[in-house]
Amino acid sequence: MSIDLFQVFSSSSVLVVFTIVGVGYLVGNIKIAGFEIGSTGGVLLCGLLFGHYGFEIDPIVQSIGFTLFIYSVGWQAGPQILNVLRMDGPRYATLSIVVAAGSLILVVALAIAADLDNGLAAGLMAGALTSTPTLVGAQNAVYAGLAEPLAGFSQNALVERIGVGYAITYIFGTIGLLLMVKFLPRLLGIDLAAEAKKFAFERGFAEGGDKYTIQRPILRAYLVETEVGDDRTLGQGVAAYKAGRTTLASIYRIKRGTEILEPSADMMLQKGDKIAFFGTPKDHEAAREHFELSEEVLDEELLSAVVDVAEIVVTNNSAIGKTIAEIGFYEKYGCYVSRLTRSQIEMPLLPTTRLQRGDVISLSGESNALEKLVPLIGVEERKVVETDLLTFAGGIVAGLFIGQITIRFGGIDVGIGDAGGLLFSGIMVGFLRANRPTFGRMPAAARFILMEFGLLLFMVGVGINAGSEMLDALTSVGVVMFLCGVAVTVTPLVFGYLFGRLILKMNPAVLLGALTGAMTSTPALAIVQSAAKSTVPSLGYAGTYALANVLLTMAGTIIMIL
Repeated sequence: MSIDLFQVFSSSSVLVVFTIVGVGYLVGNIKIAGFEIGSTGGVLLCGLLFGHYGFEIDPIVQSIGFTLFIYSVGWQAGPQILNVLRMDGPRYATLSIVVAAGSLILVVALAIAADLDNGLAAGLMAGALTSTPTLVGAQNAVYAGLAEPLAGFSQNALVERIGVGYAITYIFGTIGLLLMVKFLPRLLGIDLAAEAKKFAFERGFAEGGDKYTIQRPILRAYLVETEVGDDRTLGQGVAAYKAGRTTLASIYRIKRGTEILEPSADMMLQKGDKIAFFGTPKDHEAAREHFELSEEVLDEELLSAVVDVAEIVVTNNSAIGKTIAEIGFYEKYGCYVSRLTRSQIEMPLLPTTRLQRGDVISLSGESNALEKLVPLIGVEERKVVETDLLTFAGGIVAGLFIGQITIRFGGIDVGIGDAGGLLFSGIMVGFLRANRPTFGRMPAAARFILMEFGLLLFMVGVGINAGSEMLDALTSVGVVMFLCGVAVTVTPLVFGYLFGRLILKMNPAVLLGALTGAMTSTPALAIVQSAAKSTVPSLGYAGTYALANVLLTMAGTIIMIL
């Protein structure tokens, strides 16, 4: 019995799609000299190979991938766009606009000089900046009828040209950007680690590091063996305690005889009391000395606490805009912050880091304390275990309808297309979700799989469609496209850096992080953070990333309309 694999794959689009996704994912995670092209690049290469050998997939696959990805991009950007414009936003918004507009102008100029058609030009910008939103915006402009097909090209052929341009420039776009952010500080003689510390000092961060020391609190109980003066309450004792961070909120319970008492500011300790509180080992040691406590005691009833963890989405207006220090997670509530993420990027745990709507905070502490704290910050993420598919589907339908709306100017119909409609709808739903936790439930894991899987499905289609023309394009315009791609990768980064330093007066560590966000490159952010030995650059990345996704999507559409 023999199996014709070519025939098997040719007869099943589903088999082709998932083979490309699986193999491409493996290829993308292979590291060579410390670099990897990522799952997107791996799937693109694998798709090009299958497309070159004539395999095809149902067009609906790419359409579904496009829809899931661009709507999820908008959904994720929704809570952050207004945050960017409100706070440190003017700098980050300006930098995002400069990078996007500068890249667009450069690409148009290179296209005219090298005689590249709009399809190759759009692919050039998308690949050189490794910006999938640009690719999505360009291809959608063709399908939406916003861009007229070139003479001798069908609509599908023009879309293939976009994919070819993207494929030719993507590899250097990935590796070149990583090399640039790694060696640019050295070429300019900048010590990123020192600059990150300088930024931390200027913003009032803790000396000797820009992070809190995170330790999970432990619960211990001690015996009060000495007489306590009648003139000092528990609240006064805590107020006078300067050796550690124990507060009244840290004290769990007090046992007097067989009675369990809840601590209060006006309570007075008595000889023979047993007192239990949460704290780090150093806090326990200092508190024992301050309160003159003797040996540790084991009392099952007193120590029957539950230390829990919670993921909190910041939605409460009373917490938005406040710093970690101002909220006083430990000082006021006895809970520890172990992680803060924004737009799926981990933020530095700095005393002056301000919370923004949609941030996710990881907290640990006694369960009762967490229950009191959570409503003051927002909503507990782990309780959102189901995705509101009604709102998800409704948002997509609304976006597709918005994309169909056109306005006539002088006999020309102008609209934003499906990409613009889905992006706008996603932003609105994401913003409403951040303000109303019960609306549009979508756990972080669901967001990741929808966005990532949608992107990979879209890239399968791009690779398959571009594969048939890839060799011809490489022999005709390959060298020119590659050189143009190098220019588009390098120039916006260098120009953006000079603009940020000379005009915006930004700290180099934060600026480089912001530039990686403006070019939507998470791998490049990791390189910057490694060089800076700090997570300070992620502040800049989060500031530009959301707006950059929107601007670069629009840039892809604009190139095709010109």
